[in-house]
Amino acid sequence: MNLRERIIFKAGELLYPGFGREAAAFGGGEAAPLLKLNALLAHARRHLPAYDAACASAGVGPSGLAAIEDAGRLPRLERGDLARKANRIREGRSLARLESGGTGRSGKVETALDLRGVVKRYAGLLSVLKTAGWRMGEKIVAFHPVEYGYFNNLGLLLRSRAFTKILFEFFQQYFLYRLFHNRKNIHYGAELFTSPEAAAALLEKALAENPLFIITRPDALMAVLKSLRNRPAPGFGRLKAVLTVGTVLGETVRKEAREKLGAEVYNMYASTELGYVALGCARPEGRLHVNEADYLAETDGERGLTVTDFNNRLMPMLRYGTGDVGELSAGGCACGRRGQLLRVLGRKDKFIKDGRGDRLYEADVIDRTFPADLPLFQLLAGKEDKLEILFSGGSPRADEAAAAGIAGLLSLDKGAYVFSRAESFKMPASGKFCFLP
Repeated sequence: MNLRERIIFKAGELLYPGFGREAAAFGGGEAAPLLKLNALLAHARRHLPAYDAACASAGVGPSGLAAIEDAGRLPRLERGDLARKANRIREGRSLARLESGGTGRSGKVETALDLRGVVKRYAGLLSVLKTAGWRMGEKIVAFHPVEYGYFNNLGLLLRSRAFTKILFEFFQQYFLYRLFHNRKNIHYGAELFTSPEAAAALLEKALAENPLFIITRPDALMAVLKSLRNRPAPGFGRLKAVLTVGTVLGETVRKEAREKLGAEVYNMYASTELGYVALGCARPEGRLHVNEADYLAETDGERGLTVTDFNNRLMPMLRYGTGDVGELSAGGCACGRRGQLLRVLGRKDKFIKDGRGDRLYEADVIDRTFPADLPLFQLLAGKEDKLEILFSGGSPRADEAAAAGIAGLLSLDKGAYVFSRAESFKMPASGKFCFLP
């Protein structure tokens, strides 16, 4: 360990015994899912009378579950429950309140964490970075939408008197990440998705930092890679890995990133509500390793993904419906690690149907269209049951040809789509660019 690691690990152990083991490797915590689930269940039932009654109605006795396979008997926690704070234990005191939901229709929700929850989340983050090959203090560059900038939100936070959040985020970004992690945040605006020059400029800023790691959303990575198709790829002399999180990463994108940037690409499935649930490896073939020491992942008949976080005791996340769809499998990975594997397809309510009536989610759309030399586009719900393909920039004739090419790659029937043009794309509050090829 270097000095920075020793300081962080020592402080972590003082706050939460076992921190070092969990932070050292992804999924490195004690694997006792039934024991952890029953402990969290008993805690939730003790503090949440409505939840206790719902469990009793479902036939779950006070002693809990006899097997982990019985988890499906428990009530499912939906996003609306979070919005109502139905799972918030009033007696607890929060250290961090994390807001999410900028891309959803149901509005933003808040996830509260006590000190133990914050420390566990941080151990999870370190485990992700270390498993991907990072060492404390090695240079990291992180791409973030401009609206995530600390000082861009400071005025609103001050007006809201959110002083705890102001202090927490300053400590996290400018003390912990900047000083100990050696991390530099680089912010981008919506022009990243309309201008190859803006995407190339973002990459130039990253190059100037000479990082060993880049953290980015898949959509920003795709925009950067597209900007490199008509110019020589830059040389990242020290770059070891790219870590993506936030939306779906297609395997075709991962392959091109490895070729153009000369670094391994790891994809992470995480959310503000749950933390770091699953992580890809050097040979994932589109599948991620679930951290079974801290999470229970399930899918239903429609591939809807439900996740239980064993660690949040202030807001118990028992069988939380993520709103995503995916596929779970058990067994071995080509990397040699065994356990549960997850392939994330996209958001449950965001899909299109091809000419055969099959559903295509974000991962399918990306993998079919990204390798082609097509402009950036968005897929939107059009009028009269037609899919709208939206472009920004370019000529009408070029966009018409591109729309026809996209329709062919997605096996869309003629007449099932229309194309349109706008000065800018439709960007949600979170800055995520949905259905980017």
